[in-house]
Amino acid sequence: MSFIHSVERKLAKNYVNFRGVSLCKKYVLFESDDWGAIRTPDRASYERMLKAGIQVDMDYFDRYDSLESAKDLEELFEVLQSVKDSNGKSVVITPLAIMANPDFEAIDANRKTQYVLESVEKTYQRHPWTEKSFLLVKQGIVAGVYYPQFHAREHLNATRWLHAVANPTEKERIAYENQSVIISRMANDPKRINLDYFPTFDFDDYSEMEQLRANMKDGLLMFERLFGYKSVSFCPPCSIIHDDLFKTASDNGIKGIQAGQHFIPQGKNLPIKKVDHFWGSQTAYGQIYWRRNCTFEPAKNHGKDWVDSCLAEMAIAFRWGKPAVINTHRVNYIGTLDSFNREDSLRQLKRLLKEIIKFWPDVEFINSEQLYYALCQH
Repeated sequence: MSFIHSVERKLAKNYVNFRGVSLCKKYVLFESDDWGAIRTPDRASYERMLKAGIQVDMDYFDRYDSLESAKDLEELFEVLQSVKDSNGKSVVITPLAIMANPDFEAIDANRKTQYVLESVEKTYQRHPWTEKSFLLVKQGIVAGVYYPQFHAREHLNATRWLHAVANPTEKERIAYENQSVIISRMANDPKRINLDYFPTFDFDDYSEMEQLRANMKDGLLMFERLFGYKSVSFCPPCSIIHDDLFKTASDNGIKGIQAGQHFIPQGKNLPIKKVDHFWGSQTAYGQIYWRRNCTFEPAKNHGKDWVDSCLAEMAIAFRWGKPAVINTHRVNYIGTLDSFNREDSLRQLKRLLKEIIKFWPDVEFINSEQLYYALCQH
């Protein structure tokens, strides 16, 4: 069965890569979702939730993910700068950035009747280990190893999340008390995973679209104010988005869509619709699609050799003239809850980068904005 699964996976990877625009250069880029989002603020909160019966140790996001600390960023940047491409450039990661998080104190003050956000800059100031994180972010941008693009204003659907915490299950009450936004449920809950409020742009009824348009516009304006430039590309949280929202994205500067495969909400109790796009195909508003065709997620399974599997996927991409767009979430590089997670992921990342240069010495490391402009030329 494992052999059959391997063959099926290889066929699927070839299918994803042979269609659409091909490029003559071997480009490598890392697209990494969730930077700026809270999950669990610290180890003490994690332990309290685990003791209360929430299975935070069963989901790798809840087990390892937290707001990026200055140490997380420093150690990541050190690895990215340790390898150079054929042009002498360091590896650059494209973090998909979250602009805001729930302001728990303000929401408490209005008795959970109204959602209130706080900017990610304020969130960074909540803990000693993150208070210098934005300074590191700016240094990474200047150094050319960190080039943010837009993910969402928040990594949650604010309306759904507020309803969940205002009418809480035991799990939601405990998570809220620990200022955490997590996936896991209570050990005695048969539905262990709940993603209902994580997809920012999901909806129960199309009438919610106006609110989602306003959310996206606000988030993109916050992005420009924070980083000093417009985001050129975008990937929606959980890859869930209605095609009509691409107009709002286009009107506010988004020209490239990282989610060549995404899921269209249909409404409450209706299954989402999966859509696949060719490399270089376009939305109705002229935005260019591409795909993440390689995976590097050590936090998902620290016992797996992610270097070998990622290199195999890269070989398929290059065979068809496609860039190697490596999907690698923030959770891999976070050590606040468990330092082993960050240490092992960075060890594997460093080995991956060295192997890339060894196998393909002519590669060029680029970011997602640069990929958009490369695709525009074909």
